[in-house]
Amino acid sequence: MAVLLAELLKLVFALVMLPEALSWSKSGSWLYAVPATLYTLQNRLVFEALRCISPPEYQLLNNMKLFTTSILFRVVMKRQLCVLQWLALVLLALGMALGTVPCGPCGINVNASEEGRDVWKGISIMMALAWCSAAAGILNEWLIKKSNNVFEANVWLYMFGVMAAIVQLLSESGPGYLTGFTTSLLPWSVVLCNALLGQSIAFLFRYADSIVKLYAVNAALVLTTLLSSMFFAYELHFHAVAGYLVFLLSMCLHYTPSAVLLAPDVQLL
Repeated sequence: MAVLLAELLKLVFALVMLPEALSWSKSGSWLYAVPATLYTLQNRLVFEALRCISPPEYQLLNNMKLFTTSILFRVVMKRQLCVLQWLALVLLALGMALGTVPCGPCGINVNASEEGRDVWKGISIMMALAWCSAAAGILNEWLIKKSNNVFEANVWLYMFGVMAAIVQLLSESGPGYLTGFTTSLLPWSVVLCNALLGQSIAFLFRYADSIVKLYAVNAALVLTTLLSSMFFAYELHFHAVAGYLVFLLSMCLHYTPSAVLLAPDVQLL
């Protein structure tokens, strides 16, 4: 239900912000159904993966999105990346893997059948999730960049997103659809944040690209961890700090101009 409410709120935001003199273009609008369906499938795969693996293992395996998104970005968007930028993306994946590795006995316990979990199935789902997420994001970026207006693109995307969320909701069985929403404001806050995030990502795709989104998402993770350690007594481990430092190094290598990277030290002092 949270997904449907978030998609509905995103659609409302997009409709409200539409320019008055907008000339609608229905040509190719059906293509927005593809990323909308992929995003819905991605949300479903997250829950299926968490049934098979633990949350720390999920966070660790979720870093596969960095590689799948980079590969599809190069193939679909035909944006050339220099060797140094590819090395920076590898460092990004390694840094975030360090930052999200489970504490205690590190690694993924593939012999966890005694705990009622199927880790190999979870790994397979996470691989499918990584490609699904990358395909949805790259196709969404391609469509937004081709559109006449980012708000028009959002309307088409969220319209199909609402349809896909309704189909998913009708296919599920369980307690009442509004369970949790009638007793607390927290679920509504999550829905509102999700809706605002969707609008900001659309502008990011319009004026930047999916690689920038990768770095932005991981920067948000680093900032959240640091704030949690300051205000909620979250224990920050050495491997997490090392991973975040590798992340900063990766960002510097990826976005610093090559003339600066190759300049003699005397020119920078």
